[in-house]
Amino acid sequence: MSYWNLYFLVKVGLYFTGYIGFNWWLNLLLWLALLPPIGHRLARRTRAVLAWPAAIALLYYDSYLPTLERVLSQLKALAGFSADYWLELAGRLVSPVALVVAIAGLFLYAALARRVRFATFALAGILSVPLVAAIQERKAEENAAGTLASQGDGSQAADAADPDALLQKFYTAEAQKRLQFTPAAGGTPPFDIILLHVCSLSWDDMEFVGQRNHPLLQRFDALFTNFNSAASYSGPASLRVLHGSCGQTPHKKLYEGIDPQCYVFPNLEKLGYQTAGLLNHDGVYEEFAHTLEQRGGLAGKLQRNQDAPVHMQNFDGSPIYNDHALLSQWWKKRSAQGGAPVALYYNTISLHDGNRVPGMSSRSSLDTYKPRLVQLMADFDKFITELESAGRPVVVMLVPEHGASLRGDKIQISGMREIPGPRITLVPAAVKLVGMKKAPDAAPTAPVVVNQPMSYLGLFTLLGDLMADNPFAPTARPLAERLQAPETTPFVSENADVLVVRNPAGKYLMKSGNGEWIPYSY
Repeated sequence: MSYWNLYFLVKVGLYFTGYIGFNWWLNLLLWLALLPPIGHRLARRTRAVLAWPAAIALLYYDSYLPTLERVLSQLKALAGFSADYWLELAGRLVSPVALVVAIAGLFLYAALARRVRFATFALAGILSVPLVAAIQERKAEENAAGTLASQGDGSQAADAADPDALLQKFYTAEAQKRLQFTPAAGGTPPFDIILLHVCSLSWDDMEFVGQRNHPLLQRFDALFTNFNSAASYSGPASLRVLHGSCGQTPHKKLYEGIDPQCYVFPNLEKLGYQTAGLLNHDGVYEEFAHTLEQRGGLAGKLQRNQDAPVHMQNFDGSPIYNDHALLSQWWKKRSAQGGAPVALYYNTISLHDGNRVPGMSSRSSLDTYKPRLVQLMADFDKFITELESAGRPVVVMLVPEHGASLRGDKIQISGMREIPGPRITLVPAAVKLVGMKKAPDAAPTAPVVVNQPMSYLGLFTLLGDLMADNPFAPTARPLAERLQAPETTPFVSENADVLVVRNPAGKYLMKSGNGEWIPYSY
């Protein structure tokens, strides 16, 4: 079998180190097909010709790369990448360290191949996969049973060990959750709402570039450290926040019929709000603007943005407008018109992977992420100061769509977001009450920090509470009291093909397509 044994040994090693999956019986069938020696030259060559594509296809199947169906469905989106961005992504795929290790391993195998029967080791490695999996599954069941033994009968322990049962219970519970905004005494809420929806910003990204404790976050009144955006791409993330007055739904249902009560902005309109949408980009890529209008409840609400200066280019070459200039222009128009309260959905892609910033020496969007983040935070900071100077009561909600995946992990390169793990979907959400009256000499107060697992319904439940009990009134309850028992949501994140859940033991599990649940170690 010559170097075919190396193929199987490498795959077994990658499996046990968490880099790929491993369908042991398909690999065993391929190993058996390659084992018998063939004397006939043509037959031997025919087997080799058939074996190579089979081995490559099996390696792809065992990897955590997107399914071919998923790749084909995204061809149109991938075609929108500029050549410059494709070159940058290609550079991330090649690891000099991995290349050196691979070459060294090849030489070592060649030196030992005549002295060691690697076929035996390859077979042992393949058969060890189901054996170890069975032991681990048994251990997981015992741990789950021990953890929940004091909480009831054995059915709870069984559910804890079965991710599908946990997921079904989650969606059943979430489907029952509905939120209805009710203003105090039936009147119009006395404050504006500005929702800042930020693409490519997670807690892990901020930590990676040394900005986890950025001063802007300390200006907010409430900070959510365990907020799950539940999505790793912009389209579904926008729908999740705009459908946020209901419990979390499966990914595919975002694009099906939605209960009208789930649409946040149309429901705000019923209370007397004038609603608007504003993007710092053209919204053309993957029909983002069209999705907001047709499935997000913002039909006819998107505002003109071309009057703001362009400060960078998107990965497809389209313009990205300056955040502060755009928000400031909108606020001046809103202040001039007066009248009914306004609710704004603002979406920015200034942190998106692949953006090009004029004047920066590096062409790598990974290198420019930190200065782009610092600039965005500065823009938001100036805008909040502008709001405070106006003296008008405003509730500002910072809600990132998903992270940038700057760090990457074992099974997806930096910038890739196909697997919606915690590094990508745990994001720094925050709320600020602009216009609160304070004594002139009062010291700045730290934000109320909420560590419980939350998502969109918890955030909008807080907003509903602020409507029912005006926080700007002298007798209003403090924010800390409102957040003593927030609406929580267990961690479940997904895209069109991959699910990631956190079980009762705090471990993350992943499922791709119709495959098996596996531990997600990142």
